[in-house]
Amino acid sequence: MSDTSRSKVWALIGASLVAVGLLIRLAIASGGSHSSTIPTESLPSPDASVTTVKPGDYPPPSYICEHLDFKEFADVFQLQGARDGYNTGLEPERVSGSVCEQSMSRGGTDPAKVTVHCSAWRDVDTAIKEFDLNMKVLYEARETVTGLGDQAFRYRNTNSPTIGMKVRTGNLECQVEAKPSAPLTDADIDNSFTRMTRLLQTLIPKLGPLKAQP
Repeated sequence: MSDTSRSKVWALIGASLVAVGLLIRLAIASGGSHSSTIPTESLPSPDASVTTVKPGDYPPPSYICEHLDFKEFADVFQLQGARDGYNTGLEPERVSGSVCEQSMSRGGTDPAKVTVHCSAWRDVDTAIKEFDLNMKVLYEARETVTGLGDQAFRYRNTNSPTIGMKVRTGNLECQVEAKPSAPLTDADIDNSFTRMTRLLQTLIPKLGPLKAQP
């Protein structure tokens, strides 16, 4: 083989090796830049069902007898003896309150007892839920009262002369109930409901709300 032929062969072999090397480098570069196919874990989306709790403004009332003199009932019942009260706290993490009782009489002969019970629930949402539930389950003969708190109704017991009124203001719930020994006249019932409204209107502002911290 002539020197010219050998030179052409070696030039062809050299060009082939350069081409192979170039292909190898391209393959490596292509593999290195290929993005990973492993899926990445995304953050969980917020639960749309979660609601913000409304804590309410009223602290748990205590010894409400200090705020009551029952003068609102002076023209319906006569006071008999001293007031008697105690605090409630069976579920302090949910609700806590106070009770005040006053013995009375009608016409000096028919005994009666008037009870006031106020409680503060842990938040407004719970107070609304419990108020609505009790209203529907426990008090069938009831009438809505307007202009008193956020929710209010008055009721009559179908099996006894007992009458009462219940009101919710924010997370605070108050109830006034009169238990006479004998049925009241329609006039006395209307008058008693008027007196209950006035008692609640006077009492509730004395129980709160909480003052904002500076």
